[in-house]
Amino acid sequence: MRKPFRLSIKLLFLSLLAFAMIGTIAASVISSVMVSKNNLEENYLIENQYYAQKLATTTDHLFTNMLQILTTESHGKEYVTADSELIYHEIKRILDSTTFFNSTIFVDSTGLIVASAPDRTLEGKRLKSVGSKEALKQKAPFISKPYVGVSGNLILLISAPVFDDHGSYKGFLSGTIHLQKENSLKKVLGQHPKHENDSYVYVVDSEGNIIYHPDQDRINENVKENKVVQQVLEGKNGSQEVTNTQGISMLAGYASSTSTSKWGIISQTPKTAVIEPTIQMAKKVGINAVPIFILVFALSLFILNKIVNPILNLAVYAKEMTSHPSTPPPRIPNWYFELKELKRALLVAVDFYQKKLTSAESVSNLDPLTGFYNRRSLEKRVSELDMYSIILFDVDYFKTVNDQNGHQMGDEVLIYLSELVKKATRESDWCFRLGGDEFLIVLPETDPSVAQTIAERIRRTAEDASSPIGTPLTVSIGIGHFPTTAQQFSELVKVTDEALYRAKQLGRNRAVMARRRE
Repeated sequence: MRKPFRLSIKLLFLSLLAFAMIGTIAASVISSVMVSKNNLEENYLIENQYYAQKLATTTDHLFTNMLQILTTESHGKEYVTADSELIYHEIKRILDSTTFFNSTIFVDSTGLIVASAPDRTLEGKRLKSVGSKEALKQKAPFISKPYVGVSGNLILLISAPVFDDHGSYKGFLSGTIHLQKENSLKKVLGQHPKHENDSYVYVVDSEGNIIYHPDQDRINENVKENKVVQQVLEGKNGSQEVTNTQGISMLAGYASSTSTSKWGIISQTPKTAVIEPTIQMAKKVGINAVPIFILVFALSLFILNKIVNPILNLAVYAKEMTSHPSTPPPRIPNWYFELKELKRALLVAVDFYQKKLTSAESVSNLDPLTGFYNRRSLEKRVSELDMYSIILFDVDYFKTVNDQNGHQMGDEVLIYLSELVKKATRESDWCFRLGGDEFLIVLPETDPSVAQTIAERIRRTAEDASSPIGTPLTVSIGIGHFPTTAQQFSELVKVTDEALYRAKQLGRNRAVMARRRE
């Protein structure tokens, strides 16, 4: 006769326990992966937008400096003499004294080249390029749109008009930039080379043509169909996920450069760059969970035996009693609360993994390298303050540190700097890493004078201490205050970043107070 199917309570409890724990682990891994992926994508979008805006500002400053140099030089008396030899020496001096231009030219009011450097064979010829015609027409400081020169290269012409003492127009003094040759502009735009995650920067002109790209073959290619390019050509700044003209999904940040006839600067990272870190996060969560799972399961099995064995003994006793009434009854422990104990074991397991998930979400707000807060929690924190100061700083010549010592040493420098900052700041201060080597410190309820004292303490400590590369590092610092410097946090960061830029211009290794915009 076939035996009836029996399902033991022990097997049921073990199955339920295993299902609950495996489900909790799976949920923890999936949630951690999703949080990590979303945070990485958001961070790439924020960092790319920030970099594009910073590069646009730097480019604007560069062109302002170029125009200032040409405008200052255009007041020289030699330009009204029409002496080509005298003028040649002046424009050759301008060309040699900076890396701004690939050539310099003085053109008279009829479009005739009076003097040119370094190539003097152009003297006596009449300019017919779009940029030169527009410069003659404008009779004012002028930056042309990129145009293709006789050599086939993309050229940008920057000019300043020349007038004599009576106000008569004598022509213009110009510098030309060959966008495919080495110069200051290309050096500035090339500061964001391709990284291991394939992030890169490219620039388009007002027609959507690429005028700078790490891949030289793509220069002069029209990418106006790209949605990000369309946004930046309308003068907008921002970030978004986009599929580029080659069908690749990108996390792009973009900004427009106002000094350069509506150029658009786009910094972007392939979306695939978040896959590897996300996979690594899933592996770490899974590996860390396995030992805990084994420990909790073994403990639960021990408790389960304590719960089930008295029931089994009681069942055997009940069976034996029918045939052997003298069978002594089993001893039932006084502490026996079976259902309560089982529920407790399950709740312990569930509570443990919920804490793991909460911990993973908390870690997502921290920069894994320095332990500082990341940009994700920045604006929410400062929105709760009525008055505070900020210190914005970065490492001078940090790119050189990476280039000469490698990115691993660069990371060690950032860790060293973060430890230095922790010691130099107060417990009430909040430290953030914005990206790369740029840091922000928020000092709640702190006036500018105290903020400047702390900034100077950081600067001097860095200057005097020996860094991981064996020599002291210096930092350039901008200091701002809310609400005296600016009424909005975004505006405060912007003017403080400008103060940081002034610190760089003044020779680095200094702290500069931000100025309130009128």
